[in-house]
Parts: sequence; C-alpha cells; structure tokens
Amino acid sequence: MKPTRIELPAIQNWSCHGCSDCCRGQLLITLSPEEQQRLKQQQWTAADGVDPATIMVKAGKGFRLGHQEDGACVFLDPAGRCRIHAKFGEAAKPLACRLYPLVIHPAGRKLVTGLRFSCPSAVANRGQALSEQGREVQKLAALVVPANYNEGSPPPVAAGPPGEWPDFLRFVQWLDTTLAVADAPVALKLMRALHWLRAVEQGGFDQIGGAGADEILGALVQSATRNLATLPQPPEPPSGFGRLFLRMMVVEHARTTTVKDLASPGRYRLQMLWASLRFGLAGSRTPALRPGLKRVRFADIEQPFGPLPAGAEAMLTRFFRVKIQSLHFCGSAFHGRPLIAGFQNLALLFPVIVWLSRWLAVSAGRAEFTEADVAIAIAMVDYHHGYSADLRARVRLLSQRDDIAKLCAWYGG
Repeated sequence: MKPTRIELPAIQNWSCHGCSDCCRGQLLITLSPEEQQRLKQQQWTAADGVDPATIMVKAGKGFRLGHQEDGACVFLDPAGRCRIHAKFGEAAKPLACRLYPLVIHPAGRKLVTGLRFSCPSAVANRGQALSEQGREVQKLAALVVPANYNEGSPPPVAAGPPGEWPDFLRFVQWLDTTLAVADAPVALKLMRALHWLRAVEQGGFDQIGGAGADEILGALVQSATRNLATLPQPPEPPSGFGRLFLRMMVVEHARTTTVKDLASPGRYRLQMLWASLRFGLAGSRTPALRPGLKRVRFADIEQPFGPLPAGAEAMLTRFFRVKIQSLHFCGSAFHGRPLIAGFQNLALLFPVIVWLSRWLAVSAGRAEFTEADVAIAIAMVDYHHGYSADLRARVRLLSQRDDIAKLCAWYGG
C-alpha cells in the first residue's frame, strides 16, 4: 500500500529561482521509455531552436537527454529557460527534472523528503518553506512511489539484522536531536553523534526497541555531551592515513564530470589520476581542478583558519539535519549502508567541506573563508553524495582509529 503521509523538513526553505545551474552540464537525465515517447510526440524541430537529432543520446541500454555544445541541456534556451516547460508546461518535462532538487525516501508507512544542496537555492535556504509545499510534493511522490509499494524493512542500525521502522526512526530522531543543539559548533555535534553511535555499536544496543529504547539512547546522548563538552584544544592530529583519505575525498568531491569529459573518457581519467597523485603526495601545490579551485600551496590550505563564521555554522547544521531527517545518508539512498556506517560517511563530509572552503579562499588570495566559500563547497560535495564510490572498508578503518572524529576536530576550528 502506498504511504500517504509525507514529512517535510521544517528547517528548510526552497523555491526554484531560475538560475538554470542544474541544466548546464553536469546532471545527466536518464529517460524512461514513456518519457522517450513523450519527447517524440512533442515533435521538436529546428524552428523551435532544437536539433531533433540531439534530443536523445544512447546511454547504456537506454537513453538520456542530449546536450548543447557548451554542455547545457538541449532544451535550455538562451534566456536560461526550459523549452519543454515553456511550450507544454511543467508536467511535460522528464520526472527527474521536475523532482530536482527534491529527494523522496520511504520510511515505513510514510515518506520523508529532503533536498540536494547542489542546488544554489537549497544551500542559501531561499524560497518558500518546504513544510508549506506538501500538496505539490504529494503529487510528485505519487509519480515516484510505485503502485505495488511495500514498506519492507528499514536499513540495519549496525551490523545486525534490520529491526522495525519505529525503532529505526528512533535512532534517526536522536541523531537529529544531537545536531539540533544550538550552543555547540557543528564539528562538536558530529563528534558527539559519532561518540554515542560507537557506544551503540560496542554495547550491542542496535537491536533495542520499545518503550525503554529512548531512555537508553537518551542516556548515551547525555553521556556524549558530558564527555565532549567542548572541542578539544589542541585537537589530536588525525593519522597519516586519515589525512591521506581526506585528500582523496577532496579530489573526488571537487571534480566535475561534464558531457565533454564523457566524450573523452581516456583523457578525463588521466587528468583525475594526475590530480589524485598530486593530492596523495601533497607536495608543493594542488592542481587546478575547476573554476575557483586554483593551483595553490597545500601548506596555505592546511594553516589554521580559525572558527567557522556563524552563518556557515547555521548552514552546515541545516545541511546535516536535512540529510538525517530525509534518510539521505543510509539505506537505499547511500549504497545500502546501515545507519551507523552511513552516518560515519556523512560526518566525513564536514572536513571535506572545510578543506574545499579553505581552497576556495586561498585561491581568491584570502587567509580566511566566508559563508559564500562554505556554500559553494557544500554544493560541490552534495553533487557527488551518494553517487561516488562506496569506500566502506576504508571508512570502517577510519572509524576504528577514531580518525573521523579527529578530522572533524582538526578542521572544526
């Protein structure tokens, strides 16, 4: 039976502001057979500003939307507007275009909704409150959730078998509660969450449920807050492996994959191999990977930058809370990972975002970063979140060495 209740994050605003960033080069829109047929029936011609031969491109066993020579979607007009939308209305567009940047995930008898922060308006929290858009989201959800939907089982919390949805969602709620604390920096909140999740894993509490579960989890959260009252000063340095792994994650999340890259896969792979070698060695200077990320000294990025601006703290808190509330960090949304492993991957995005923010600042000739730097870094990172390679063994090793928490502390202030 299809779930009828949809939860929308009360802390997030969003409306489309027509920047057309999502239509310009990196997003590849796979077309269903029905969408392919609809595009054919729309009978586009050169008089419409569209070359019919470029509308659909073979991609594996199916087709995707084509692109113009500059990388923009084949249907994007010079004014930055969608020709399909203008001529036939919003409902005539491919579903992926209609959904973005919304994400909708099943959570038992309800659906939870979030956003991809690769959209500039999502990062900036611009537009109408998502909590007021339930009717529109409900219509889209009806297209996403199959008619034969079965709620199934939630992801496991740890390595054990999955439990029931109410018990799983109790862990999610306590994670959100940990990140919602107003008087602590994001790095510290992530460290506290990692701390009590480790206690869950080590104590075998991943299978708890029922009325007593909140009491146990609440006690673990309080213990983490007492044990980690402030960020450690000075922070304990991450291991060499932890620092290397972080740099490799920076390369992965800073890269761009454009249509031109896909047309020359050999050249693109060589470029990325060269960039990975440079970051692995961490020699004198970084390679220039994309606009805004110039060739600069590694030492300038690794110098202390001080605490994050207050606005950046609020932005990052919102980013992590929306990911948690929408389950966009585990299960089917993230390589089928259990809750704890998925959150460990999510927490690793914090030092990646800070590193990228520093890189942007140094590239602009500054020794401190701004809220704008952090916003750009979040957008870069969330473009790849859930699509990059699943590095579960390496993340598990980082967790065993407590390197994830150390990286958060090291780059948290």
